[in-house]
Amino acid sequence: MHQDTIEETKTDLLIIGGGTAGCMAGIFAKTKKPDLDVLIAEKAHINRSGCLAMGLNAVNAHLADTSPEEYVDYVVGDNYDIARTDLIRSIGERLNRMTAMIDDLGVPLPRDENGSYIARSPRSIVMLGEHIKPLLARAALDKGCRVVNRMPVYRLLLDSSGTRVCGAVAYNIRTGKTVVIRARAVLICTGGASGIYRPSNPGLARTKTWYCPYNAGAGLAMGFRAGAEMTSFEMRFVALRTKDVIAPTGTLVLGTRMPQCNARGEPYIKNKQAMLGRKLTTCERLYFTIEEHRKGTGPCYVDVSSLDAEQYTGLVKNYLNMAPSITLHLLENPAKPHTHIEVCGSEPYINGGHGMAGFWIDESRRTTLPGLYAAGDVAGGAPKKYITGCFAEAEMAVEDILETLSKENPDLDISPESVSRTVSEIVAPLNSEGDITFTEAEDRLQKIMEEYAGGSTQNYATSRDKLLLARTYLTDLSDRSQDISAAGGHELMRAHDTLDRILLARILVEHMLARRETRWPCYHTRLDYPMRNDLEYSVFINSRMSDDTIEVFKRSLEPPFAEMPLEAS
Repeated sequence: MHQDTIEETKTDLLIIGGGTAGCMAGIFAKTKKPDLDVLIAEKAHINRSGCLAMGLNAVNAHLADTSPEEYVDYVVGDNYDIARTDLIRSIGERLNRMTAMIDDLGVPLPRDENGSYIARSPRSIVMLGEHIKPLLARAALDKGCRVVNRMPVYRLLLDSSGTRVCGAVAYNIRTGKTVVIRARAVLICTGGASGIYRPSNPGLARTKTWYCPYNAGAGLAMGFRAGAEMTSFEMRFVALRTKDVIAPTGTLVLGTRMPQCNARGEPYIKNKQAMLGRKLTTCERLYFTIEEHRKGTGPCYVDVSSLDAEQYTGLVKNYLNMAPSITLHLLENPAKPHTHIEVCGSEPYINGGHGMAGFWIDESRRTTLPGLYAAGDVAGGAPKKYITGCFAEAEMAVEDILETLSKENPDLDISPESVSRTVSEIVAPLNSEGDITFTEAEDRLQKIMEEYAGGSTQNYATSRDKLLLARTYLTDLSDRSQDISAAGGHELMRAHDTLDRILLARILVEHMLARRETRWPCYHTRLDYPMRNDLEYSVFINSRMSDDTIEVFKRSLEPPFAEMPLEAS
């Protein structure tokens, strides 16, 4: 790599990822301290990047008719008693103020005749958010954030002592230059990971996923390689969605109040709730849907046959603000509207916004690496944070960053050898003469995970023997994939996406092996341990890199979150 293809820049705050949390972090930082230099490095283009690219039709974490404490109780209960109550509480206390910020951005929030937001549930309100991402991006730019689009970040840089994060290395796809960024603080907002399992749809439709198909978990991977601690990867998130177009079912169930039925027309969700005497948890709604298929009473669907023309049109309009592709499906024959909309489970994802997988952080959203923060879907321990929770985490991280930088002036000295080694590692696929492509490695990864680590075709279930095979196959794939070749910046990005996904899959398999129980049906189902085990596993399963080995251990549920070894296998 020639020296003239390397650029260097400095900033006060480097935000990696210009999605939901990243844009809002920039807005918060420049609002609170206008003279702070803020650089947002975005893999795509912040106008339409990340999970909000198509929009959103609800604020799914707004306390419409509940309190922060009730919100904590709901999230912990829905997560079967394993969650970071301190993190969830800190989010709950800020949720409604974050909604007000969405309002201030100009995102339409419909109101009733009394001027109140229209509630879909005690914790959710209606939003017409098709333009929410462009509005967020514009606000970040107007505040004075420096934004570099199409510049994915691949590695973090540690100072000369090897103890503090003080920058990162990126690659500008448009200029073909490697960019070394020195930063007084680094905030990762890159989101979780899709593409680890085989997508629900084949061929050209493989990117028709629930979670953004370009979220490869880069922030998680770079943090793990640098030594940051992770938590709860085994608590995968599997979305219950409309079949084929993978659109949200909440728009149907919460928006229209229509029943979810099996193939015989029986409202199985309603019946299960009556039998249990309570509402189902999120993963139970998926689990019981899978059970209907197992019993031979699937497929399942939402029955919208009782909607009149006006209500059906309203359903179509709601989807336009979040999942426009299903609109084409609903309107394919206007003279004969759909009466049954089939539902299914998606492939599993690593996600810290709906689920709980991500960086192990404190209340200030500091990771275990000094100088490194995490917010949004990349931050672990606090499920069901959604968009407003991501905003809240961005604000908390920025508050601590500003306070820390006002007292400290971190040394940004990085050894030239470290920079050179990192740059060489990043551009290696461009110089590789190997015969493996990122598509071949990705296909192999997804086949391994689908068949041995609980993919959708396995009803999301796995066992020790299958996971041990997955471990072996993934180790071989990881070694083989060091020879991935790339022609140009775009293929380089895809090659690193695949390498990151392989690393995250290896971490995930170790976490699934470590939790020898079935805590969250479908999210984490162990056929060899089909029951919940509160005696040994009312704990967090965490991991970190130690001498190039994935080290997995337990932490207690309450502060100071004591570290504990795993039981012998």
